[in-house]
Amino acid sequence: MASKGQTANVAKVLEQCIAGEVPESNALPQLLHLHRSDARAVVAALAEKATTVVQQADAGQAATRAGQFLINVAGFLDRQREPEAAPKAKKGAAAAEAEAPLPEVSRPLLDHILLLSGGKNRGSKDKATRAQGCTLISALVAQVPEHKAAEEKLLEFALDKVPSIREKAVRGLAGLKSPTAEMALMARTTDQCTAVRASAVRGLQVSSSTAGTLLERIDDVEACVRAQLFMRLSEQPASITELGPAALARLVVGLADRTNSVRSAAGQAVDAWVEHLGGVLPLLSRCDLKSDEALGEAAAAALAARFLEEGSRVARQWLGQVTGKDKAKTLPDGPAPVLMARLALANMSEADREEVLDVASLVQRAHAVLEASQKKDANSTWQEYLLRQLLHVVALADIGDEGLRRQVEKLAEAVLFRSPLPCSTVTEIGTTAGTFRMAQSAIDLGIVILRKVSGLVRFQAQTAKHQAVEARCSTRVVLLVSEICQPFETSTADEEGDEGPFTTRLSLQIQELNGKIEELQHTKANIDQAKKKALAAEDYLQAQKLKEQTRKNEKELTSCVEERDRLLKERDGVCLRVLAIVSALLRWSNSEIRKDPALMGTLDQILLPLVGLPALSKEVEVAVVSAICLFCVRDGAVARSHWSLLLELLRGLQEVEKASGTHQPGTEGFAKLQSDRARAAVAARALADCARIHGGFLDRNEVLSCAQALAAVPFSSRQVVIEPLCGYMLSLGHIYFEEHLKEPVLEVQWALGWMLVEAFKQRRQPEDKQVEGKIKLVEDTPSTDGQKKRGLSWVTRKDEAQSAAKVDQLGDMDDGSEVTEAIAMASRMTQFFALLPKLPGKHGAPMLSLALESVCESGLWRRGVLLPHTSDGQTRWLRNFSWPELFSFVHERLPADMRFRLWRCSLQICVNDPSLAPLAEIPFALASVAADAPPGASELLQEALDLGADPEALGPLRARLPQLPEKAGNKKQKLPPAVGIPSASANPKLLVPPAAGKAAEQERREELASLGINIDVWAPGDLEVPKMVPQFHRMRMAVRRPRGAQKKGQENSAEVQNPKENALPVPAEAAAAK
Repeated sequence: MASKGQTANVAKVLEQCIAGEVPESNALPQLLHLHRSDARAVVAALAEKATTVVQQADAGQAATRAGQFLINVAGFLDRQREPEAAPKAKKGAAAAEAEAPLPEVSRPLLDHILLLSGGKNRGSKDKATRAQGCTLISALVAQVPEHKAAEEKLLEFALDKVPSIREKAVRGLAGLKSPTAEMALMARTTDQCTAVRASAVRGLQVSSSTAGTLLERIDDVEACVRAQLFMRLSEQPASITELGPAALARLVVGLADRTNSVRSAAGQAVDAWVEHLGGVLPLLSRCDLKSDEALGEAAAAALAARFLEEGSRVARQWLGQVTGKDKAKTLPDGPAPVLMARLALANMSEADREEVLDVASLVQRAHAVLEASQKKDANSTWQEYLLRQLLHVVALADIGDEGLRRQVEKLAEAVLFRSPLPCSTVTEIGTTAGTFRMAQSAIDLGIVILRKVSGLVRFQAQTAKHQAVEARCSTRVVLLVSEICQPFETSTADEEGDEGPFTTRLSLQIQELNGKIEELQHTKANIDQAKKKALAAEDYLQAQKLKEQTRKNEKELTSCVEERDRLLKERDGVCLRVLAIVSALLRWSNSEIRKDPALMGTLDQILLPLVGLPALSKEVEVAVVSAICLFCVRDGAVARSHWSLLLELLRGLQEVEKASGTHQPGTEGFAKLQSDRARAAVAARALADCARIHGGFLDRNEVLSCAQALAAVPFSSRQVVIEPLCGYMLSLGHIYFEEHLKEPVLEVQWALGWMLVEAFKQRRQPEDKQVEGKIKLVEDTPSTDGQKKRGLSWVTRKDEAQSAAKVDQLGDMDDGSEVTEAIAMASRMTQFFALLPKLPGKHGAPMLSLALESVCESGLWRRGVLLPHTSDGQTRWLRNFSWPELFSFVHERLPADMRFRLWRCSLQICVNDPSLAPLAEIPFALASVAADAPPGASELLQEALDLGADPEALGPLRARLPQLPEKAGNKKQKLPPAVGIPSASANPKLLVPPAAGKAAEQERREELASLGINIDVWAPGDLEVPKMVPQFHRMRMAVRRPRGAQKKGQENSAEVQNPKENALPVPAEAAAAK
């Protein structure tokens, strides 16, 4: 037992130090002396003082300083236990064994604080007390390893509702090395509080199990979280082996982050990696440079800007002068050195660039890479990438010598003849990424270099002299195309003896072979059926004969298929190369097409004949459509002549919608669906571009037909038209609005509505991380990438959730197929609607209002209804988009005189569906903006209540709006209509009864269906009302009784509601009515 005198002495020293009378440096030796004389007294005094600190936690900084002093004392006394054992050992082993070692201080103190904190699954209701206990436990747990009770208590604190307590618990868990603590930290990396996320990221050790969770924070919206990620990575440079190539490239791009603190932290991490790997090139070689070329170039540019000396050395090695042809043909082991050299060269001044770069050696090396890229081996892919990097440098170089100019011209011609074709797939054509990749192809760079040696640049003043040079350059390219086709024309004509283009002759042969193959396949099916019948009849002689016929049929079928594939490869190779050259010329030429006979002639002599070829492959067909669309964008007359074709291609998306899910990947039907969707994507962009560029050439109906065709898109293909629609509305929205004032253009208003919903689509939390506020500490089956980051599609019905995986077989037709692209698209949609009311003119704000009205009037608002979803016995309330966020976004961006329309359509929903409107949180959204309510909102609310809206749900809104004055007899006085409200009669009706409102919505849905919009896929016509109410809705509408005992006569008094912002009290008249 500790003596009371010693305990009092220890308490006195502690009190003097806490009060500031004795410095801590003097108090610690005194406490050490007392600890050696009576250790139990010191522990008892510390425990007593800890009790006082926890009880007086609301003292603020004083309690915090006292608690920190107690932790320092315990740590100091525990550190002084071991050094005192050495002198005693010199006196003899017997004497040392006789004396018992000093007991620990931190462990019993920690046990006492755990008792004060309530123990397992118990705790104080006061947040200051919980915070103080969590602070003490987090500090002591680092000094007491493997304390199970402390770890369990910190796990409880990590789920506390107070963010500061969760942050302190995370710091404590960071000092533990158990798997349970690691999983808890991983769960806290997605906490809503910024400080908690930052502490969790800093506390996690980088390993194979935590790398994925840490890398998700690279896109965190808060700079401090991103900075802590890089600080953690800089402390463990050896963990670079746990990072994949794509993730490493994304981390290196952190050197160019928008925030200075993140750039500084990323620099420390990159410096540590460079030192660990032994140079910049080993680091860049580990990054993924080819999957996302823009990201790879950004990473290389950041490294080249940070490590100037090594970048200059690499540029001299691979772009400088080379002596001997053998050295010029030496190629690097990967694309990293040349990419680093190219971007280092771009960062140099003009004088340094001329000193480093040797164009003659560069041309020799480019020829060597071009030859190597022709080989069909494992290195051909990155060698094509390497060729494009060298061509970029050639296009950047200054060419002043005539002999050197001829060498560069020969290189450009060789690239057009023999360079690998762009490797974009059919599904990428028509997308932003696919367009960027095609514009950076080797053939495009060959056209750029050929124009450069001809004295042309992309943007320059157009004069008669420049037009003549442009025409000569176009003629030169067309002659190169004829030279490409000449060997095939000669050889085919000699073999067949027929006249006409070789593509037509080959296409006819392919068509004939297709018919023969189809006939052989039909014969094979008949033989197989006959053989089964013979075996069933036990006619084995006949079965043997049929078997021999099957072998003969299969041999002939194989021969025909091989011949067809050879002809297809021969024809499509030439056609795709010619189309790539023509498309590149159209992209980079600055010539006036009507004054350039060679360029204009390619439309009638090359493109249109290719469209009419029989047995045309899908790749060639999409490439031809893309080239024709480029012609339409360049010339208004061509656009008008092909306008109906572009509209028809875009309407082909309806067939894709009908056939979705009916074809398996790899089949001919699936390839046709992909081709139709790619052609529609190209046509959609061309229509929007032509309407904006040739608006003065096209008539008003043609410009409006573009918007109508883009708006009537099926749901599964909506991503195809989002960017074209945004561009059209920003440039030509005034035309739509003027026509809408004359006669409503329903399909365009509908498109504005679903685009607005797309911008506020709900992003759901992963179910395997957090369920009803409790952490799962066991590993579950990992969810798919789409479900993890975005949840199910906002139009997926409950019974379709299991079959949603079948829909994404068509690529980006499902929400979860391209998660990153979908998130970026939603962000761009938000920017679009934020910019819309700021456009010059008076049409921007009304269009934003029409978008929200479309959501209300078409039934899209039902996608914002909260519905219960049960998973693993837990019920979660989920919705597809947030109506309060959407309504607040639109309300604050509209002028005051236009907000009345929003209130009218919102309250009409409350009248039509009084049971579903609260679940969509429409009354709550109105109450949240009640301070900025338009004039006449009180009258509108009263009219909604009179028509049957839920008075309990609209109670908070009614309490926030001005109350209407009343006459004698408790009759409400009707005020004159507010400004802007129609006053056709003395008592105007702005809302309609529920039956009329539902009939109006059904009529709108039928009109949209008649325009080709499958409205039932986009939005349900009705929803079943859940039998329960979300818990937070009950809390929002909860009432509480006044504190204290009730006096006599108050038993039936009105209950007092919770005075929170989202649950204002019901007016006295409403309470009396109840």
